[in-house]
Amino acid sequence: MNDFDIPASLGICGNEDIAKDILSRIWGKRGVFTCTVGNTMTSTIPGVSDAGDTPELTLFTPAADAEMLVLGRTVCMKGIPINPGGIPTPATLTMAALQLTNMPSYIVDGGTKIKPNVPCFDVGGRYGESILTGKAVSNVRECFGKGKILGEMLSKTYDFIVVSESCAGGTTTALAVMMAMGVVAENLVSSSSPNNPKELKTEIVSKALAAAGIKKGSLAKDPLKAIECVGDPMMPANVGMIIGAAKNVPVIVGGGTQMAAVIAAAVALDPSIVGNVIQGTTRWLVNDPNSDIRKLMASVHNDVPIAYVNMDYSESPYEGLQAYEWGYIKEGVGCGGSSVAAIAQSAGKITCKDLLDKVHEIYEKLLDL
Repeated sequence: MNDFDIPASLGICGNEDIAKDILSRIWGKRGVFTCTVGNTMTSTIPGVSDAGDTPELTLFTPAADAEMLVLGRTVCMKGIPINPGGIPTPATLTMAALQLTNMPSYIVDGGTKIKPNVPCFDVGGRYGESILTGKAVSNVRECFGKGKILGEMLSKTYDFIVVSESCAGGTTTALAVMMAMGVVAENLVSSSSPNNPKELKTEIVSKALAAAGIKKGSLAKDPLKAIECVGDPMMPANVGMIIGAAKNVPVIVGGGTQMAAVIAAAVALDPSIVGNVIQGTTRWLVNDPNSDIRKLMASVHNDVPIAYVNMDYSESPYEGLQAYEWGYIKEGVGCGGSSVAAIAQSAGKITCKDLLDKVHEIYEKLLDL
């Protein structure tokens, strides 16, 4: 598939042959978007997450993102999910991609403390405790099993599936799970802020592993146990969905360093899915100087490539959107994966300019609200 041309709106990292093969098989085909929401009390530890105006408000962000995708507005809170400083949720880009393609979308409740006021697939999860307890997630195997069934169900109706997330605090839990599995020995995960609190995250993860009695790498063959001890409730549902769907159709895993842990767990449990899974993310995340998605995914598996959308907000008239170019947000709510999917489903007809124009239209309506 080396003769498959990648449009200017997309870029590739990793195994180019596999990336082109996957993209060629979904080019012009019909996809479905899913976003799994979850809460972990880890997000309320001061300094861990900027996915909310205060640590406490991070618990509202996943529900608000889900409501934005389905309703075009929030019900669980006033306004829209924002970072400190008024930077809008990446769901604005996800909404643009979904609206341009009319792609079906579904919310999966992996386990939330603040419930979205929209219909959701329920996999039997409960919100996660702080990973400092060493007992972060309950019902992991049930959620994994139901997620797998859901992935299988959707793969019978659609040509490809996007699996994504909204779970504040998730890069910290991702780092903990990947260290428990021995995927990484250093902190390579990103942050929704340009000031990535790496030392704080590393310290929390060290304390979490100690509380759970886990040595680095000791759970390489039991990722579900790693999630149970130091993960978050988004993870088991998405691990199951990826495995269930990838048996039949290609899967775009929408997200950045946070979803690397989910891919790592899925590949560890079922290596046969390699070749049918591609990570979909953004240029902002790939170029982030404070994390390393290329090195991270190479550590997960050399044959799970990355496709990223070349979005550029530098010429936007809105400072809240320009902030993405300054290192804020970068990824989330499947904005990269949904954009890659929109370009693929349209066989390259949808461009980054089309996405940006639609983002402006959506953002203007939200500012009016």
